Amino acid sequence: MQLKLVVPGLLDLAETEPERADAEGAALARLLATSPPPAVHDGAIGVTCAALGVAKQRDWPVAPLLAVAANLDPGRAYWLLAEPVTLLVGQLDVRLGAVVDDLSADESAALVATLNSHFAGDGLRFTAVTPARWLIAATDVQQLVTHPPDDAVGAPIFPFLPDGPDAARWRRWQSEMQMLLFAHPVADERERQGRAVVNGVWLSGGGVRTGAQAAPNIASLCADSPLPRDLARACGVEVAAAPQSLEAWIAGGAKSPSLVWLPAIDTSDRMSALAALGRDWADPLSAALAARTIEVNVAISGRGRALSFTPRRPSLAARWRARLAPATLSTQLTAAGR
Repeated sequence: MQLKLVVPGLLDLAETEPERADAEGAALARLLATSPPPAVHDGAIGVTCAALGVAKQRDWPVAPLLAVAANLDPGRAYWLLAEPVTLLVGQLDVRLGAVVDDLSADESAALVATLNSHFAGDGLRFTAVTPARWLIAATDVQQLVTHPPDDAVGAPIFPFLPDGPDAARWRRWQSEMQMLLFAHPVADERERQGRAVVNGVWLSGGGVRTGAQAAPNIASLCADSPLPRDLARACGVEVAAAPQSLEAWIAGGAKSPSLVWLPAIDTSDRMSALAALGRDWADPLSAALAARTIEVNVAISGRGRALSFTPRRPSLAARWRARLAPATLSTQLTAAGR
C-alpha cells in the first residue's frame, strides 16, 4: 500500500507554539525522524496538484480544474478562483479576515450579477459555482502570480496581492470589486443582521486548461475539504471522505496510491488534534513501516509552503538513537524548513 498524508496547518503551529507542539507531537516526531531531508513544496495545494499530475504554470492552475469539476467548459480562457472575503481595515494596513462561507445562493447571485455588469467591458465573466466559490474567466491569458487565502488570513494583504506583468490592472480591478461589494444592498442587509461583511474578492489559482496533463500519481483522494475533492474529480481520481485513522483508511479500501488530506490543525482544540494525529496515524504508520506493509509520505504544510517527508523502516541503531536522544517535532520542522 502507498499513502500520501497531508497535514495542513501544522507547520505554522510548530513555528508559533513550539513547546505546545512538542508536548503532543512526540509520536509524529518519531515517525519523521526516520525520513531523509524533506522536499519543499508550495503548500498543501502544491503537494496535491503534483500528486494529481497537474503542472505548475505561474500559479498552480486550480481555477480551470474547478471549472471542469463544475461542468463548465474551460475552453481557452484564463481562469481565476475568486472568493468573497472580509477585509479588515485598520489605521495602518488592511488585513484579510476570512473567506465568507455563509452567503445564500440569492445573495451570491446578486453580488455576481453586479460584478458581471461592471466588468463585462473588460472581458471578464464571473460564475458562482457555489455561493462561496466564484470563478472568473478572462478572455486573454493573464501573467499573474497569486496566493491562496490561507496564506494571508490575519496578515496585511499587500505582500499577498497579485504580482506579475498584469498585476497592476488586477489590483485596480480588486479595488473596484471592493467598492462594488461595499456599496451593495446585500452588504447593507448582512450588516443589519450582524453577519460577516463581504467587502472584497480574493484572487488565486490562476491558469488555463491544457490538453497535455500528465496522468495522476494517485488512484484515490480522501478528504472532507471541498477544494482537494473537486480538484481530484476534475482529474478523474476517485474521491472519498477523510478517514479518522490509518485503520479506517485500510478498512475503507481506498485505491492505492492514495492521498489523505486531513482536517487543518488550526482550531482552538489543536493540541488534542495533534495528539490524535499521533495516536491514529503516526504510531500505526511506524508499526506498518516496521512490518514493511506500507510506503508513506507525510506532507506538513503552513503558510505558502509544505515539507514532504518520506519515513523509512528504522534500523536498530536508529531506534536506539531515537530512544537516547529523541528529536522534538518543532526542531525537526524548523531545521527542515531552513
